[in-house]
Amino acid sequence: MSAIHRDKILELVKNVKHTHSLHEPVHTSEQASQVRGVPMSSGAKALVLEGEKSGKTVLVVIPAHKKIDFAKLKLVTGEKFQFAKDPFERIGCVPGSVPPFGSVLGLQTYADEELENILNFNIGLLTESLQIEKFDFINIEKPILGKYSKI
Repeated sequence: MSAIHRDKILELVKNVKHTHSLHEPVHTSEQASQVRGVPMSSGAKALVLEGEKSGKTVLVVIPAHKKIDFAKLKLVTGEKFQFAKDPFERIGCVPGSVPPFGSVLGLQTYADEELENILNFNIGLLTESLQIEKFDFINIEKPILGKYSKI
């Protein structure tokens, strides 16, 4: 697990309103929304993807109740992406714990425009979450905004 990522993210958000919480381990967006007591739609699901030809790794953040739209991502990036084969090997986070801060992971971040105004997400550990405003997330992370999700 990645306490290092957690610590870097907490440092990034120290000057904005946020809530850091500890909870039982969660592995899915559904479990996370239940344990946090928030709607699943407020979850910021961070997906580690790799280019099929280039092998370039990126992070795409979408609302937790939606799925990635690979065709829309290709329109923006010009490349076809797939799920990374071993996210832990690439970024040191197990699935379910990946934070939406690609900058902390050494990755370019793409964020869906339809993220809710209040975001909830894990911060490198299955047992720790953060809640911040979308506005603050965008100002800190500076992701490439677009429509990357579908129902």
